[in-house]
Amino acid sequence: MPTTTDDLAAFLEAQGLDPHGLDEPGTLLWTTRDASGPTASAALELAGPAALLRSVAVRPDRRGDGTARRLVEDVLAEAAAGGIRRVYLFSTEAGAFWQRLGFREVPVPEAATALADAPQVRQYLADGSLADEVAWCRDLAAS
Repeated sequence: MPTTTDDLAAFLEAQGLDPHGLDEPGTLLWTTRDASGPTASAALELAGPAALLRSVAVRPDRRGDGTARRLVEDVLAEAAAGGIRRVYLFSTEAGAFWQRLGFREVPVPEAATALADAPQVRQYLADGSLADEVAWCRDLAAS
């Protein structure tokens, strides 16, 4: 069964993430599933040669088994094949995970400037939460 935006939103809320903006134009969604439903998710908000990786979540019973890593690597490979050269994300608690995947911490204003039109960045600017974020970046190899 294909994952709908509502199905993905419910999954993200169950993992403590905000699904706001998933239905925005230019947002691409990925979900892996098993018989119990979604196991992991990710989304990309496109912004020219850059993109915002967001909504990366994994169901608690699948944490630690490589599900999230495999999904993120698939998303990054597709992004690179589609012409994306740099991917940013915001994460305040999973820095070690992102570093293992080749991301480096960058100043939040750098990410906000590169992603000024990304729905999540617009939301963070509007609600004042951007200052509470930690930004990460990974350059993608040309395909």
